Amino acid sequence: MKNEIKYTARYFHDTMPEWKRRKDPLIARVFYRPISFLGASWCASLGFSANVVSYFSAIVAVISCLCYLPDNKFINLTGAILINFWEVLDCIDGNLARSVKKEPFGEFADAFSSYLLVGIMGICFGYNVYQQGGFIVKQGHLFMIILGAAFSEADTFMRLVHQKFINTEREMIEENNKDIEMIDIEGGHHGNKLKHIEESAGIGGVLPLLILLGTIFHAIDILIFYCAFMYGCLCTGSVSIYLNKSIKRVSSTLQKQ
Repeated sequence: MKNEIKYTARYFHDTMPEWKRRKDPLIARVFYRPISFLGASWCASLGFSANVVSYFSAIVAVISCLCYLPDNKFINLTGAILINFWEVLDCIDGNLARSVKKEPFGEFADAFSSYLLVGIMGICFGYNVYQQGGFIVKQGHLFMIILGAAFSEADTFMRLVHQKFINTEREMIEENNKDIEMIDIEGGHHGNKLKHIEESAGIGGVLPLLILLGTIFHAIDILIFYCAFMYGCLCTGSVSIYLNKSIKRVSSTLQKQ
């Protein structure tokens, strides 16, 4: 009789690919990922799939953001804790997909959760500062809601441009039915740098911890400034790279005709 695999925390630790270990931001490696090994062991023993965890994390994402709407410090802090819990769930679904079973639409489910979180997080943070004030901004300033919505929009727009570029290039390869060298999906050397910054400084890296600290010390306004600067710069850089790549590809195609 074939021995059944025991999905222990050690199993998930040992089966994690080396490339993923290197890719994880520092805070994920030392904090979120070790916790996620335990969570993945528990989920696997109960039969929860990676997609189930991803969609559950989407629910957690919505609840965590909504916790910033009431003028209540305890509820706000609960939201910050849930955002950090979301990060653990994001690691858990990856563990399950890699080491137990990769499911259809797994990438969609994972992306849906993160898009949802960042997509509504900014406006909820902005409303929180508008209602309660922050470390340096007094309450009642409408521009904080606008700035919060802007950084969420910047992140979403950056992701959409990236995905549309990749899809368009794949369609070009299929339509021409020839071996066309595909542009690096991350936009080349500079795109890889931007991706690394986004993973380290954004929602998959240090941002959940900064949200927790910002909530504790009543500094959500500073957090909004940080996110607006970070996502604004990343969006500008990423879009510029893909525009440049698309223009070069069009010029190259026209010259060959």
